[in-house]
Amino acid sequence: MSYRVCLMVMTLLMTLIGCSQLKQTGQTLSDSHGVLQDSSERYLGNHRYRLRVMGSTIVFNGQAEQLFQRRAEQYTESLGCRGWKLHEYKSGTENTLLGARQYAEGVVECL
Repeated sequence: MSYRVCLMVMTLLMTLIGCSQLKQTGQTLSDSHGVLQDSSERYLGNHRYRLRVMGSTIVFNGQAEQLFQRRAEQYTESLGCRGWKLHEYKSGTENTLLGARQYAEGVVECL
């Protein structure tokens, strides 16, 4: 293949990789380590919220839990809560078109 064709193929592949990092809820966050993540929140009533954090495909083992904790702290602080209490929690890995993404979700109560 010519250099120009290889360059076009590489550009296309890099674009597809970038598309795999696009977030589903539109609420993109970045932590101090530059790890991209997606976050969603839903009010459940009685001062409880379901939080879900999804890391990019470059999130390493155990980071989804850290991202969840940071997001819970940030979100409850933005609501004016004195603290938060965790009621439910689960984490795992979801398959996407271009790789697996870790996620963590749980129900937190605003104190």
